Amino acid sequence: MKKNVPRGFYEENVATVDDIDVSAVVWKDNKPVNLLSTYVGAEPATTVTRFDKSKKERVAIPCPKVIKEYNAHMGGVDLLDSFIGRYHITMKSRKWTMRLFYHFLDLAVINSWVMFKKVNNIKGNDQLLNLGTFRLELAETLCKLGLPANGAKRGRPSGSTIQRELVMKKFRGPAQAIPLKDVRLDQTCHWAVWLDKQQRCKFPKCSGFTFKMCQKCRVSLCDTKKSNCFYKYHNLE
Repeated sequence: MKKNVPRGFYEENVATVDDIDVSAVVWKDNKPVNLLSTYVGAEPATTVTRFDKSKKERVAIPCPKVIKEYNAHMGGVDLLDSFIGRYHITMKSRKWTMRLFYHFLDLAVINSWVMFKKVNNIKGNDQLLNLGTFRLELAETLCKLGLPANGAKRGRPSGSTIQRELVMKKFRGPAQAIPLKDVRLDQTCHWAVWLDKQQRCKFPKCSGFTFKMCQKCRVSLCDTKKSNCFYKYHNLE
């Protein structure tokens, strides 16, 4: 956009990426305003009123449709900026592509958290996670999912019955840390190892003792003909 264009002037460029139209609009208000959207473009344009210093009165100037849409829903954008300000990936780089990538990664995490809360509210689940805890559990799950683990990790209960009972049994006394549900059920590298001393089985409603422990989950579990808690622990939700 040229510097001396009148107030209300706008330009639009449209590109197609993966069969999706992307509209880039620049609009001259007090300063140039740039917006990018896959939802709406410049047309149909509307008008807004601005104070004209030379005429000393308010005048109508053209306004692209995308500006109107942004102003109508900017509360959500400000809220998103607030969440990113609280928790964001710290990545110092001179490459704008890297900064943009991690910014979009933050957007994806926050959108996932918003959807997580909506789904759990619909289900009536009151065990909602705040954004900080959600990011910690997401990072832990992505690091451990499908991979062997060497040490115990800290976890929180999910909405499933087995997971809640596992945590409640842990709260009754000293017990091993309970892994996240996605890690417990990932069907990867859950090998049984022998213990030097017997420990109580950590599966809900089981009062037996065992010499076996899951190498990945670091949880002691029965593995007998009558009570195969090891199998149930890694297969029941």
